Amino acid sequence: MDFRSILSYIGVVLEIIGVLTLLPLVVSLIYGDGFYLLFMLGAAVSFSIGAILDRSFAKTELNLGSAMVITALSFIVISLFGSIPYMFYLSPVDAVFESVSGFTTTGLSVVNVPETFPVSLLFWRSFTQWIGGIGVLVIFLMLMSSAGISSYYLYKAEGATEKLEASVKHSVKKMFKIFGFYTIIGIILLALAGLPALDAVLLTFSSVSTGGFAPYAASVAAYDSMWVEIVLIFLMICGATSFFMHDRLIGRARSRLKTIGQRVVLYTKNPETKMFWCLAALFSILLWLAFSGIAAEPVRAGIFQSVSAITTTGFSTVDITGMQAPMFLLIILMIIGGYAGSTAGGIKLVRVGIIAKSFAWVSKKMSYPIEAVMPFKLGKKTIREHELSMVFLFVCMYLVMLVVTGTIMMFLGYTPLDSFFMVSSAQGTVGFSTVDIAAMVWQGKVMLMVNMLLGRLEIFPFLVLIYALVNAGTERDRY
Repeated sequence: MDFRSILSYIGVVLEIIGVLTLLPLVVSLIYGDGFYLLFMLGAAVSFSIGAILDRSFAKTELNLGSAMVITALSFIVISLFGSIPYMFYLSPVDAVFESVSGFTTTGLSVVNVPETFPVSLLFWRSFTQWIGGIGVLVIFLMLMSSAGISSYYLYKAEGATEKLEASVKHSVKKMFKIFGFYTIIGIILLALAGLPALDAVLLTFSSVSTGGFAPYAASVAAYDSMWVEIVLIFLMICGATSFFMHDRLIGRARSRLKTIGQRVVLYTKNPETKMFWCLAALFSILLWLAFSGIAAEPVRAGIFQSVSAITTTGFSTVDITGMQAPMFLLIILMIIGGYAGSTAGGIKLVRVGIIAKSFAWVSKKMSYPIEAVMPFKLGKKTIREHELSMVFLFVCMYLVMLVVTGTIMMFLGYTPLDSFFMVSSAQGTVGFSTVDIAAMVWQGKVMLMVNMLLGRLEIFPFLVLIYALVNAGTERDRY
């Protein structure tokens, strides 16, 4: 594995982050909060180090393993450099935690009262989720001068399993346009719902990215507006829906679907869509019952919390601390997550559907002769047996990580329910919290950061990174 080439690619990512850090600098100057120097420092450090790495090493063609290493390192590196603006207000560990939570679109926070933050820092906090939602590597690919096999592997390492168009570069541009379209629509709708311009921008960044950062300690409950909640539900669902579905409904691919009815049929026939709405409806009812006698408007709270959990956004209208039944229900939704190919986290609906259907398929296959060919299908897509094995492997690893980290949380002094709720929230990149993270020991914060990073990139890139580092060390010792 060519680590020099990998460092060059990481340099480009840092250059991009350095440029993007200038946007909150402009916000600081507009609002006059006096915080522009830290953003200037962050931009200068990120861009300078990125430029040195980019120009010091030559880029070579990548295989999938190298692309996964770049993907894993990129999210670690941008989280470290993205923490610079927080350093004035937070300790180093807390600053990195807030940055990791932003770029991984999680939304867990060590900031108990975000209202005390300068406007530009609140902007940066939500903007990091927007960047993480589209994927800094997608931005990286879009800006690359040429697209080829290297771009394809980076694109695949980001978790995209299907391409919008034949060209990876065109696919990335298409994804960026879709994301940008919903961002603009969200800002307009929230402004029409009565929010100030800044709040509309911040909540849109956090909702289309399924991130969950809010400018108030009470999250969305601070607005106490049904219209705001309706708009956010729409944006959360858009963020948790596959980019490829969006392309078929509103993008260039819609030209093959002449009528709105055809597009609706396409949407409703999708297996993930069926699972999403069935789960959202079922858990809305269950949460409504669980909130009855507790929340002022249990139906409204049940619907919003259900959508917020399954889309892995983490906005909240009810404080669920100590509520055992709602916490248990939300853990299930946080583990399941949204569509594959979206900004949502969790195991993903398609994997859950494959796992659920596989039991009947295995039973049927065992009743036939061993030489019989029994294709496994989810919807119209045939799932090959090696793909099925990878799905089972991923789900097992995901659950094992939850058990291990949840057990560690229990040893840190938290109740079993709080422990597994927190690690499910972190690894599902959701952001619901029932404990004071600011008061947590640093070991617990580091562990939650690991959960967030593993959840954002779906474990495999980090396993490849660990293998590459161990392998490099072994080869060095050999000589």
